[in-house]
Amino acid sequence: MTYIIIGIIIIGFLFFFVKGKKSKSDQDDFFISTASQSSDRIEQLGLNESSEDVSHILDESQLQIPEIKAKEENVEYKPDSNREWIIDLVIPNGTIVKQEKLYELFDLEWRTNFSSTIFGHSPEDNKWTYALAGGTPETYDQIQVAINLLDVFNEEIPNYNTKKLERYIIELEKRLKNHSLEYEIEETETKESAIEKSKQLVKFNELFDKDILIGLQSDNQYNGKEVWDVLQSLGLKWGDGDLFHWNNSSDYASDQHFSVWTSTEPGYFLPEQVTKGKMNPTNLVFGFSIPRSADPMNVYRVLVNSIKYCQTRLGGQIINRNGEPFNEQLELIQLSELIKNMTDNGIIPGSDNSLMLY
Repeated sequence: MTYIIIGIIIIGFLFFFVKGKKSKSDQDDFFISTASQSSDRIEQLGLNESSEDVSHILDESQLQIPEIKAKEENVEYKPDSNREWIIDLVIPNGTIVKQEKLYELFDLEWRTNFSSTIFGHSPEDNKWTYALAGGTPETYDQIQVAINLLDVFNEEIPNYNTKKLERYIIELEKRLKNHSLEYEIEETETKESAIEKSKQLVKFNELFDKDILIGLQSDNQYNGKEVWDVLQSLGLKWGDGDLFHWNNSSDYASDQHFSVWTSTEPGYFLPEQVTKGKMNPTNLVFGFSIPRSADPMNVYRVLVNSIKYCQTRLGGQIINRNGEPFNEQLELIQLSELIKNMTDNGIIPGSDNSLMLY
């Protein structure tokens, strides 16, 4: 799953995400391009060469990334009872359901108002998969509806949680009747049990869905071309989202170890604007998602070394997410405590479970 930082972080007394508005000139330089096309763009603009090479700072051998087993070819996709409430549609024995009928049953209205994932067991290849997706089998003999439990719990509205789950059953019953389908509806666990799981997941989400955010702030403006050169000298790759990234070469965890953006509009780096002298940011923001990271402790250390290098080249003050002077050791201690709390609760940063939750 690709981790893309959405929005812009404002560095001041508080970092927060906002969506920058594009001016007409920004829109004129907006592109949707492949990686090779992006490389051609920066080469044509003369931004592909850096003044020095300090890419050793980003040496991945400094990280401890778990090895993952090769994925089996005959992999199944099934709902996860740990994070989803599962409803079985019990189909009479010997009955085969065509995918086109499932699209009629779970139409646009359902997909809009009843957020869920439809899974099916196909007799064609004898395995479970996403039933409403391109390139999947056209016939099924078992169907399950999975509701994300993170979307269920709300402690502020009385009876909200039970009523929300009941809506799915009521709507399914109505739809089955309207389509003259004699399927039985079976809940794989009680609503009360699902709500308790939802409550715990929401709690974990609040506790553990955290980012590392460190800024390099200037009193004035940095020269955009110099910023581009410094980030390239580090070995960061410009691309996804028009940001700079330290890409993850392994198959474990997020696609990027960390990314770099700015709160200066538009929040990302268009090479055309840089060469025109129209993109001169007042800050750089280095960040990554902790639960999606392959090795958050060591990625943090590399990130800190990276931002220190940028400071030696560009000047400015290193600050935390609140715009206060950065305390490297304090943030390391807080990160260590967070990771321990996560692992104690069975959430391993970078694991499939963590990627699904965050």
